[in-house]
Amino acid sequence: MKTLFVALFCLLSLTVRSQQSILWEISGNDLKSPSYLMGVMKFIGEKEFYLPKEVSDKMTQCKIFAIEDQVDHKAQMEVNKAIHFPKGKSLATELSPEDYAKVIAFVDKEFHMPKAKFEKDLGKLIPLALSINMTRMALGEKVKYYDIELLLLAKQNKLKAYSLEPIEREAQALHSFPMDKQREALMESMTNFEDQKSDYLKLEAAFVANDAETAFSVTLHPTDDNPDFVQEFYTKRNMEWLPKLDKMMHDKPAFIAVGLSHLKGENGLLALLRSKGYTLTAVPLTR
Repeated sequence: MKTLFVALFCLLSLTVRSQQSILWEISGNDLKSPSYLMGVMKFIGEKEFYLPKEVSDKMTQCKIFAIEDQVDHKAQMEVNKAIHFPKGKSLATELSPEDYAKVIAFVDKEFHMPKAKFEKDLGKLIPLALSINMTRMALGEKVKYYDIELLLLAKQNKLKAYSLEPIEREAQALHSFPMDKQREALMESMTNFEDQKSDYLKLEAAFVANDAETAFSVTLHPTDDNPDFVQEFYTKRNMEWLPKLDKMMHDKPAFIAVGLSHLKGENGLLALLRSKGYTLTAVPLTR
């Protein structure tokens, strides 16, 4: 395992073709009009939030907006359910006493959060969710979520919004990673937390600079090196989305936003769409 995560990001080897943008035009394969695919970070610091003019421009040329999961009250309830232990369980019951003591000491030292507050606010999160939250908290500022911001922009442009899967599907993929592996990943995240914070800042900088190559090279979480997790969380879902995207884009021009890691590698959406006969063209972005 290397170091660390969110969501979530170094997966497979880079494709031969250059992947130098976070925004791509999709054309060819009998499409009447081009569609667009954007790789996004799950969250980013409010000060670093980056929404280039080209994104707004391309969205106005589309009729459909597609995102990984629905963003509504029901979805939020399902997310909360997915990232928390079931009733009667918590980190205290699932970690060894020694490892749980390490977690308590870590959050107290890193975030000045005493045990009672931790157990009330974060103690029932599954290890993967806790690790992601630690990354977010380490930013030391409010964050913005790209799925929400892009959905708002799509609504302003009167695009019809779709989700590529129900939220339960992502939850299923998340829980496919065994609890013992989640525990190992959490402990490694804490051991290498300074590297984790540094890598996240590198990812932010690369994303804002539209440098997808560098963003893909940053490993943010131990799960990113686990082939089983990569298969369940990225590859299988990409394969499931492909026919939906194919149908959607042949119906109407679409603006599609997914996690940046879903674009990467031989089983990433860029490579999969090319294999279906589409032409993928990087869109230059300006600040």
